[in-house]
Amino acid sequence: MKPLQADKRPHVGVIGAGVSGLRCADILLSHGFKVTILEARSRIGGRPFANSDFGSGPNWIHTWNSGEIHPIWRLAQETDTPVHHWNEKQLIYDSAGVPLADDQADRLSSLLWDIINDAFKMAAAAKERDDGTSIPAEASLYDFVRGRVREEAIDDNEKELLMQMSEMWGAYVGEPVWKQSLRFAWMEECCGGEEMFVESSYSAILDKIYEPSKERAEILLNKEVVSVRMAEQRLPGQKVALATSDGDRYRFDDVVVTIPLGWLQKHLDCFEPPLPARTGAAITNLKLSQLEKVFITFSSAFWITDTNRDIFPGYTNWLAPSYAQDTNPDKWPQEVWNMASFTAPNKHPTLLFYLYGDCSRYIVNSIHGKDRKEKYEFLRAFFSAYYSRLPGFDVEKEACRPTAILATEWLKDDLCGNGSYCNFQVGIEDADKDVLALRDGCPERRLWFCGEHAAPFEECGTVAGAYLSGESVAKKIIELYGDGFVRDD
Repeated sequence: MKPLQADKRPHVGVIGAGVSGLRCADILLSHGFKVTILEARSRIGGRPFANSDFGSGPNWIHTWNSGEIHPIWRLAQETDTPVHHWNEKQLIYDSAGVPLADDQADRLSSLLWDIINDAFKMAAAAKERDDGTSIPAEASLYDFVRGRVREEAIDDNEKELLMQMSEMWGAYVGEPVWKQSLRFAWMEECCGGEEMFVESSYSAILDKIYEPSKERAEILLNKEVVSVRMAEQRLPGQKVALATSDGDRYRFDDVVVTIPLGWLQKHLDCFEPPLPARTGAAITNLKLSQLEKVFITFSSAFWITDTNRDIFPGYTNWLAPSYAQDTNPDKWPQEVWNMASFTAPNKHPTLLFYLYGDCSRYIVNSIHGKDRKEKYEFLRAFFSAYYSRLPGFDVEKEACRPTAILATEWLKDDLCGNGSYCNFQVGIEDADKDVLALRDGCPERRLWFCGEHAAPFEECGTVAGAYLSGESVAKKIIELYGDGFVRDD
């Protein structure tokens, strides 16, 4: 097949300049396609970088144990992005605010993870055996943990502690453990490799992903797509028509939709004609989690006595607090990561709280629209019940008073889809097939989907998942057109 003329190159429109859209554009550009990216915001980066002014975007890199090179870890190395390996120490407070003995905390934590790993294995075996139908759709991971804890040869107090500790699962998936589908627990299994925390930000990684598009793609900012019109059957010469909120119109040979799941769920009517039933059902069936973050910074890390050694626990968890009835009557557990343990120049006296589910919704609803001072006062009053129990705290000392408190508010960000990322909750019948339906897209309509909700199963909800899904869609488009035009490599 002869190379096509430059003005005859297939023209692909990519909706969204997040990680998946930028990676998709990169692959298409390297194979000779013409690419236009339409981004609703005034910047690139998408949902995870919505508040990157204080580093509240992605934090983690979860590598694989398969021997394959993890794409985000590779980019981190190429860009000299500093990463942190947390120490294995943890500090766990019981519901009365009393810290558990180290050996008890470690023993119960190990037992809990053994139980959770058994749940992964059981769910995976059921998937192989009968497509998971032997596990009721309404069964939760919490149900499994509770059943196993009853069988353990430990006293009732430790059984209660274990159940409370199981709630930490919420900070992984963004919703409580009792909402986690047991049938599809295998889709949430950790990747098995190293777990690293980015000490600075993902900015250099994002810039690296952005480079090819910056140089060779047409990038249109402040262009919110509000209408996608396509034919129901793929025929030569047909185009997909896009309309933006400012009244502009665009036509493309194929369109890649990288919009967050939450936005899609609220705007299915933007597709004309309606999406195929299976694709629409997949978007509706998958659930969106609500993870938020709060950064509390002090003038110095009062909880650390030796700043030259990494001996203070990286992770602290307050279980079902009964001592904060005025601010937390629902006893939502709290957890923090110690950012003062980073290496210079990235170490800073900051505690990072991860919030999820109803707690995160309560916090965001309480502070949204308030001025900085009002936000500070509310957040200080809520979280002081927890950081005040850390060693070294003295209410009279200036070092123990927060100098700044910053919180994400993804719940109120419409372009984020008013949430965080997909997860697989109780009641869902075919989560794996839903994800596969989004991965397949609608090639007969010249329409494709990518993002963390259309990622490889083990990477759903991650930056790596978004990256890989964009790469996968680009390869499918290339295969569809064939290798009939000039490649750049």
